[in-house]
This record gives sequence, structure tokens and C-alpha cells, in this order.
Amino acid sequence: MNCSGCPARALSPLPAEKSLEMILDALYEIARYELAVVLSFESSQILRVRKARGPLYTPRLQHHTIDLTKRQDLARILSQKSPYLFDPTLARTDTYTELIPMPQNHSCLIAPLYIDDTPIGMLTLDHRLCEQFTPDVVRFITTLSKLISLAVAQTDASETLSQKSHALLTERNALLAPQSPAFKNMIGTSPAWTRTLDAIKLVAASDLPVLVCGETGTGKELVARTVHQLSTRSDKPFVPVNCSALVHSLAESELFGHEKGAFSGAVGTHRGRFELAHGGTLFLDEVGDLPLELQPKLLRVLQDGVFERVGGERSVSVSVRIIAATNINLSEAVTQGKFREDLLYRLDVFPLSLPPLRERAEDVALLAEHFIQKIKTRPGFERTQLSPSAFKKIFSLTFPGNVRELRNLLERAALLARGDTIGAEHLVCRTPESGTQTTVYPREHTEVSESIQPAIPLCIRDSSCMVRCTQGKKEETTLVVNFHQAQRAAIQAALDASNGKIYGANGAAEILGLKPSTLQSKMKKLGL
Repeated sequence: MNCSGCPARALSPLPAEKSLEMILDALYEIARYELAVVLSFESSQILRVRKARGPLYTPRLQHHTIDLTKRQDLARILSQKSPYLFDPTLARTDTYTELIPMPQNHSCLIAPLYIDDTPIGMLTLDHRLCEQFTPDVVRFITTLSKLISLAVAQTDASETLSQKSHALLTERNALLAPQSPAFKNMIGTSPAWTRTLDAIKLVAASDLPVLVCGETGTGKELVARTVHQLSTRSDKPFVPVNCSALVHSLAESELFGHEKGAFSGAVGTHRGRFELAHGGTLFLDEVGDLPLELQPKLLRVLQDGVFERVGGERSVSVSVRIIAATNINLSEAVTQGKFREDLLYRLDVFPLSLPPLRERAEDVALLAEHFIQKIKTRPGFERTQLSPSAFKKIFSLTFPGNVRELRNLLERAALLARGDTIGAEHLVCRTPESGTQTTVYPREHTEVSESIQPAIPLCIRDSSCMVRCTQGKKEETTLVVNFHQAQRAAIQAALDASNGKIYGANGAAEILGLKPSTLQSKMKKLGL
């Protein structure tokens, strides 16, 4: 299964108007404006309304123009490149005075729109009450105006844009073509998933930080990789970091590197993940688990692009795009004192909220067939397929673990079906309501703690192991399976139970009774 199974509208470039609507709607949640207007240049001195939103919108705004030769105040703001918040107590000419009645004193914010050093228009925000736009809103607009600029330029690149900007836009359109390999694993046609694809294409062309939010198993890293592959940094490294797996005492060195002699065991200079990602993208998975003491240093890199290695005094400069992911509510983490509010503002410039599988009912069959096709490429599984009864059962199930749980269910089923047709009886679920359980045991069964039971205990050291599947009161079926397949299934189950965490309490290594280094070595050998 590949992206050719998705509708053309899901993969076609977004119209600029739709992009602007999405951005302005998101902006409303932050600024609560009454009128937002995007204007673009019709000629060197004439601005024309491109898009308008808000409670004060009127059709009379359509095709409204502003002559900058008659509005020198706006021309000066445009030349300054930075957002400008008018003092509501000072007399001035309102931008839309002849179209919308506004009180003399009201809130008005104007942000110039630029591509490189070329002005392409401006954004105006209005509210009839004074002091509605806080300094935080002004700072947010500074960043968001870059995204609006790209959306306007997407289909309306004019002769006034620089040759460099035009080349970047041409490259972007080629990346967003339906045949782009970046979408080969983005399986789905549901409205919720189509909206996700639209948002991915919108943000990929920018260089802004992205915060990917969603439940466990919804595909946050897959989305992050897709954004990277569609960006202008696609030929540079994509470096993933699981923040929940970072050992606190070594986390700073892992991210920022260290100098020789910085601490015991530092026998040479070590480049951290930020340096490894230079020119490309750094993916911070489970960013909510990042140690609080490291968050100021991350904030500085986001702001200035510089840091110092552990034990070093020389500043290191990097150009890195940050994509972060979380399955927790970071606003609540801020309230609890576990996450810095200023860092959240820096990361949450463009949030991507991934839909859970329960909101993608139309995609379940497509995803199931996609995973089956992948399983069939393995030796001994060429005949694997889903029976009608298996499809029927899949449709009747809920998947709290989302796409990852569906994939794991099919992996287990293919193993139980011995590489042949998967029936309903092979779909052994581990959800509490199903009353079923799958457990991998060594030949000499040993006791396993209750906390480890759901994770499928692993026969790591024996040459073979046995799978016992129990469903309700039906009699047990025992079969011998390939050792490597059993290892892979058990390690994957332990990773699922620990939400990808390897080190520390309740990590996969502890669940399996292994040293973290041993587990990582086995994962590498098994391609996990």
C-alpha cells in the first residue's frame, strides 16, 4: 500500500486562501481579535485585501485597497518590518474607517509580511476595546507573520519576490506533488487524517518549530519525519531524541555534547545531538519529560541558535529546526511547575494535533492492509493475509493504543497463524474489556510479576520459546515459534508497555530483566 491509494485532494498543494483561513482561525484562539485582515501588494504602492476573518467582517472588505502614497503611517510601519501596536489614546486615521465604524480609541496591531527582504503585504488586527493585544500576542505575531508570508506567496509569487524565494517555492511545490515519497507511509483517507496532511504540507515549507500532540501510538515520529522530508532541510540529518529515555546525569552531554575532561570518563570531545542535527531537524520526542534544569539551555538554542558543550567555554552555533512531540498536556505541566512556560511558547508556534484511531474509522482497513503487506515481505510470511472474519473482528475492536496497537495486533496474529491466513481466532487482544491475554513463556515457566504480565515476558536466553494463547474459557493452544520472532515480539511488547522508555523504573529493560545496554544491542540486531 502506498500513497497512490489516497485521494488526490489529500496530497495536492493547499490553496493559499485555505492556508490563510487555517492560520487566522488558529490566531483567533490566541489573540481573540474582532477583525483580522491579510493584505498583499497589487502593485508597488497598492495593497489589496486578500483574506479577512472575525466578527466585524463585512463583504465590503472584499477587494478593498489601500494606497500607501496616501497612508505614509502604514508605509513607515511596513519599512520597519516589525509588528506595531498603536497607542489607543493617540489620534490617528483608522485603516478601514470608511468600511467599519470603530471607536476613536481601540486596539489595532499591524504586522508587515516579508519574504527574505522583500515586502509582500501586511496583517492587521483590530478590536473595539482598548489594550486587547498583550506583549505576548505581539511576540507571537512576530513569528506567525513568517508563516502567513509563506502562505500568501504559495500561489501568488509575484515579480517583486527575490529569485531565491521563487526557487524555494518551486522546490516546495515539487516536494508536495502526489508522487513525493514523503507520503508513502501516511496511510488514510478519513477527513480527520486529510486535515492532518493539509496541516503537514502547510507547515513543512516554513522553518518554524512544530509541536506534534497526540495520544500514544498515533504516529508522532512518522509525522515529524514527513515534515522533515517535505522541508528544505530534507537533504540534511533528521536526529530523533527520546527525552523520556535520557539519563538525567548524562542528558546535557547527550544533547549538547562535552569537552575532553569535562567529567570522569570524558576522554575526548563529544558532539551532542544538536551538533549532529546541524542544518537539519532535531526531533524531541516526549519533550514533556525533558529535565527541568535543561529547559533554559534548550530555550536559548531556540532563541539564539548557540550553546556551550559541557565543560566548555566556546559558544557553538547551529542551524536546527525543532520538532517536538508529546502525549501530555504541556499547559498542565506548566501549571504543575514541570515545564517552563516560555519554552512552551517557543515550541507551540504551530501545533499539529494528531487524531486517535477511533476518529479515523475509514482508515482502519487501509492501515490493516498496509501492515499485512509489510509482514508479507518477511521470509516465511509470504502467504499472510486477512480473512473476512478477521476484518470483521478488527472493525469491532477499539484501539486505545491507536495505530501502534493495530500494528502489534497484526504482528501477533501473523505469528499465531504461522504465516498463513489470519482468522478471527488469531486476533488475540490485550484490552481489558476483551478478557483475553497473550503471554510468551520460556519452556521452563518462571513466575512473572503482575506489573510485567501485560508486557509479554521474554525468553531472552533460551534457544526457543512457546506461545500460549488463552481466550475466555477456550482450551489452550501451544506452538513453538522462531526464537528471533519471539524475541522481537516480546521486546516490542515491553517497549509498548513502557511507552518507549528503556532506562529507569518501569522501563523496558527493567520489565525484561536486562541491562539497558544489552537490550539496546538486541534491539539493534533485530532491527527495532
